[in-house]
Amino acid sequence: MNKIKNMKKTILILVLTFISLKLQAQTEQTERIYNKIIVPMPRHEIGFSVGVSPIFFAPPSELDIFPRYMFEHYSYRKYKDGSYEKMFHLGSYAINYNYNINSKRSIGASLAWMGRHIEKYDWMGYDTINGSGWMHNFTLVGNWRQTYYRNSKVSLYWGAYLGATFCVRDKDILYKETHKIGGSTGTIVINNAPSYSNVALQINVFGINIGTKHILNMELGYGPLGIFRAGYKYEIKDSFQKIVINR
Repeated sequence: MNKIKNMKKTILILVLTFISLKLQAQTEQTERIYNKIIVPMPRHEIGFSVGVSPIFFAPPSELDIFPRYMFEHYSYRKYKDGSYEKMFHLGSYAINYNYNINSKRSIGASLAWMGRHIEKYDWMGYDTINGSGWMHNFTLVGNWRQTYYRNSKVSLYWGAYLGATFCVRDKDILYKETHKIGGSTGTIVINNAPSYSNVALQINVFGINIGTKHILNMELGYGPLGIFRAGYKYEIKDSFQKIVINR
């Protein structure tokens, strides 16, 4: 009789233990579900942006007739021989497209324009520059974007852009001929070509998207799109997919 009672107690304990573990598992699952939220994410994004202090590579294997402009939007240089150069621009303007592969990875493209207005007086022998005009930079780049945080209204990411820049310059700010100058490091070519192309590389160390459907976008980086870039993006509503994220 005692054996039967002990067996019943053992079975009861096992049943109660099983029920307790089952309830605990259901509670944990409920908590996990509660801490998640299903949000819509578009496949396609399109927008525009304005960049501050864009940076371009110099013409390949040549010394450009202009100084190596870096971060400045305005510069004025005057020399003892009377030559001078003024420059200003209003930043880089771009249209942007992105395709979201999934909630973390995206590819896309940007087409940007930046125009510098230059006034210059300089000479080399009998070849004189005395005029003003524009230096236009057209940049086409593809991009990769990696998102490392996302909730229902904010996403954080980093990324990189790679492509080419095509530069067009007015003849009034160019020498009429190409000049070669001998120096201690060899022959230097002063480029008078009205156009040239070069590699374009932009590295973004931080980016943020704020909002849903109508997005405020900001980026910090280095390259032809600007050190700081801000803009607007629209998420195409017909392409929404659903993703699960943390609250």
